[in-house]
Amino acid sequence: MENKNKFTILALGLLVSLLNIFDGLATNYGYSYNFIEELNPLMNHILTISPELFLIFKFLFSILIIILSFAVYYKSNERFQRSFVMSLAGISVIYIGISIMHIYWLSYV
Repeated sequence: MENKNKFTILALGLLVSLLNIFDGLATNYGYSYNFIEELNPLMNHILTISPELFLIFKFLFSILIIILSFAVYYKSNERFQRSFVMSLAGISVIYIGISIMHIYWLSYV
């Protein structure tokens, strides 16, 4: 795989991680002030147990995404790297949409 494509793995991994952290912070803020509801049942359960646990989980998940991105970058074959890039791209699109929703409601708070 070309270096450009390998760089895409790291760039998208970092983007997904940052968007995940933003989602966690915005969700926690909105949930704490009853502006929004968490729609993901698993994350809603964690959030109702403890907002701090929710944020720790989101942060650790972001670290895991970065670690996996580096592992794929260095240790996987080209075919898997292409699939991984496509997965990260899809997740990025979803998180960008979620971030836009967060920014929208945050602009009214």
